[in-house]
Amino acid sequence: MAEIYSDLPSLVSSTITVGQEIRGLRSALYEYQRQSVAVMIEKELSNQPVQDPLYIPISNMRGERFYFQPSTLTAARECPTVARCKGGILCEELGTGKTVMILGLILATVDQLSQPEESLLDYRPVMSPLAYRTFPADEYHNARRRAGMHKSSALDVTRVPSLVEILLHRIRTWGDKVDVRSHEEQLEASNLWQLLQANTPFYHHYSVKSPQITALGPSRTRDRVSKYPRLMHLTTTTLVVVPVNLLGQWDREILKHCRSTLRYLVVRQTTQIPSAKALASDYDLIIMTDSRFRRESVKNKVTHLHKLKPCTCAPFPGSRVPNCCCPSDPDVSPLFQIRWKRLVIDEGHTSGNTAATLNYFVRQLSIERKWIVTGTPTSNILGLSLGRKQDDDIENDITVDCTYSLPIPATTDCSTSDTSSNSDGGAENMARVWGAYDYVNLRKLGTMISDFLTVPQFHSDLKLFGNHVSAPLCDRRGPRIGAVKVLSQVMEMVMIRHRIEDIEEEVVLPPMRHTPIYMDLDAYAVKSYNAMQASIAINAIDSQREGQDYMFHPRNAKNLQIAMDNLSQGMFWSASDILFNVDQIRHEAPKFMARATEAEVPIHDMALLEQALAHAEAAAKDPLWRAMQQHEDIPFRVMGIDAAVLEAWTRGKLKDRSRVHDLMHANRLCELRALVRSRPLMNLDRLVEEGKALDLNERARCEKRSAHVHDVTNAAQMKKMVSEVKDELEVMKEKEKVYQTEDVPETDIDDFVRRKLGHHATPSPSKLLSSSPLSRTYIGPSLSSKLNFILSEVLKHSEKEKFLVFSNSPLTLAHIAESLSLLEIKYLRYTTDVSPPLREQCVMTFESSDTFRVFLMELKLGARGLNLTSASRVIFCEPVWHPDVEAQAIKRAHRIGQTKPITGNSS
Repeated sequence: MAEIYSDLPSLVSSTITVGQEIRGLRSALYEYQRQSVAVMIEKELSNQPVQDPLYIPISNMRGERFYFQPSTLTAARECPTVARCKGGILCEELGTGKTVMILGLILATVDQLSQPEESLLDYRPVMSPLAYRTFPADEYHNARRRAGMHKSSALDVTRVPSLVEILLHRIRTWGDKVDVRSHEEQLEASNLWQLLQANTPFYHHYSVKSPQITALGPSRTRDRVSKYPRLMHLTTTTLVVVPVNLLGQWDREILKHCRSTLRYLVVRQTTQIPSAKALASDYDLIIMTDSRFRRESVKNKVTHLHKLKPCTCAPFPGSRVPNCCCPSDPDVSPLFQIRWKRLVIDEGHTSGNTAATLNYFVRQLSIERKWIVTGTPTSNILGLSLGRKQDDDIENDITVDCTYSLPIPATTDCSTSDTSSNSDGGAENMARVWGAYDYVNLRKLGTMISDFLTVPQFHSDLKLFGNHVSAPLCDRRGPRIGAVKVLSQVMEMVMIRHRIEDIEEEVVLPPMRHTPIYMDLDAYAVKSYNAMQASIAINAIDSQREGQDYMFHPRNAKNLQIAMDNLSQGMFWSASDILFNVDQIRHEAPKFMARATEAEVPIHDMALLEQALAHAEAAAKDPLWRAMQQHEDIPFRVMGIDAAVLEAWTRGKLKDRSRVHDLMHANRLCELRALVRSRPLMNLDRLVEEGKALDLNERARCEKRSAHVHDVTNAAQMKKMVSEVKDELEVMKEKEKVYQTEDVPETDIDDFVRRKLGHHATPSPSKLLSSSPLSRTYIGPSLSSKLNFILSEVLKHSEKEKFLVFSNSPLTLAHIAESLSLLEIKYLRYTTDVSPPLREQCVMTFESSDTFRVFLMELKLGARGLNLTSASRVIFCEPVWHPDVEAQAIKRAHRIGQTKPITGNSS
């Protein structure tokens, strides 16, 4: 599927041309971006039917052209046509500027007005409040009569509409046929702008049933369900729904690329959504998070809208335009009262989930045009090609580096590429069999096309995609003849993208290398890992791999996932307050051996059981390993420290006199270093007393908060980071002022501002430190091999490059944060325990400040959508089993605007 996708042609519009400049857009678009915007506009505006993608062209022996449908084995001389979809999937390569393309689309069509939803059973004229209340024309008279308003005292149809009134009506209902924006200031000066904004166009939506077929023929009357019509506002507004972590990104992109003429509203979690009339008239663009969008889906009592009486509010003074102040129904979201011009779902691949609340809500709304924006439409399309060309040229003699030819974890052999993408019979006969993994991706694509985008052909028959596209591809003997060509045509019908070679004619990104790093675990980490593996092995042998006691039984999927997560965490560092059950295993070892002997397990299983019991025994007998399990933090080796000081400052039984190594946790080392720096001549006895006092205070804080030591430490780290971010934002704001008002050399401006604000740099070490009793103490490596690798990379490169560090585990990121504090390297965190507003500030601070060198990012939050081109090194703390997620994460740095080569490492 990935190769079929990459072979799709670059689309070029045959009817629409987007010039070098789009009014309201500050940035100049690349040629491929302008072409994409033109194709999107053509898809939205054209009513011409398109060729049925389920038919493929074939030729007979005489060269005559026919059209063949592989799934039904039918042929036709002319290709059938189907209705065009007003929307599609914008799936340009990751990092190629899809956001600015959407902004270009919005601005290029900013004055186009949505049209009433089509209905075969109901006539829906476009009206304005002024025309509805005062114009005597038949269509308005009939609309008033049908709504029961023809006798209302609020009507004023005795006067012939004035020229100004006709213009107020036509300007609002003609949309982009009238250029109002260039005359906005004059209209405001003449007080007509308020009247124009209040005259929001609308149509009446009646709930009507289909004509009933009776013995006397179809009914000639419409069965009106409700007393009043549902008033639907027409609008020029585009609604954009984004993941919560991209809300600030969109805000910044608008400020960067668009002029101030674009009227937009950012709806945050606590923002009160304006009335439907205000949403329809006052904004060109509305951005809200997907979570807030789903919250609005609860207010779905649409039938209540048919119970609202028509507006009878008095007009504005000196005019006949109604000044509507009618209250809205609190049980109905304003989103239901608008015929939206356009809906854009950023990172919209989630719409491929058949159970998504998003899809259900979108089906309930009235939307004219729908767009999905994603660089990875399905999980096996990585979107990583841009920038790989240069990398391949540089690294063509290196075989150890990962070039993202990742195996797809299908249930069938996927080592063979999609050679069937050539679509001729010979190639398809050699194609691999499409498995369950491919079927899942096809199902997701089908859901996007038929359920979300509502492509007419597939939406009218929800089984059509499965029967004519998925089933022929997933035949157990391999794809049927022509099946791959059908999929290619379906994708081409809805997808907008450019081939990578066409993009690289204009955009050349720096090379990107992604290398897997192999390393041995520390001896103590090996004991923890072996203890976990021992439990799994003993469970398999003792249960004889049968029944619900077996961990790999289907009903134990949740517990198995927890066990796998624990193993993954153990590869970095893991501690267990129950010692990974090694004491219980050691106690019951004779029973395990007896049951295995009685069951006559195979020789290799008996050997495995003996090894598992031996590993548990070795861990249980190691007192230092047992001491490490009492605290989650990673110990560091310490050399040259006085024994009494170590025992006073080290937690728990790590201080035991029988210890093999001197170990101390990172936050204790930070506290000890701070004390020595502030009082370098403090003697050993006083250092011991301070260590014991610190230990007592820490225990008291934990007891008071009923929390673990690690939780208290993590909270302190978060508080410190928040303070540092606020200080840095203050410094950046002050720099802007100094640039404009002070005559300070650019090289000295940072120090000048920090001194002015009292944010002094870290003082130089005192000369008295050489006289400290701990002057010969050194901090060695930690007991985590992965942490040591990350720290060595940061120490080596952080002076000139910034880092993105991704992990699925917040605990892993907390370990790294503690260690970076020990190294005195500034970092920021992008995790679930950081509030969304603070996360936005962290992104902005990381991109604009040189102070913070490392960004610790939770993979599920930070992998998609963010623009982090200030970083040029990416580290994954554990393997990422979803290639599309890993590709998205790397592209946070490897995108347009990046000037440095990208180095990625997976450990």
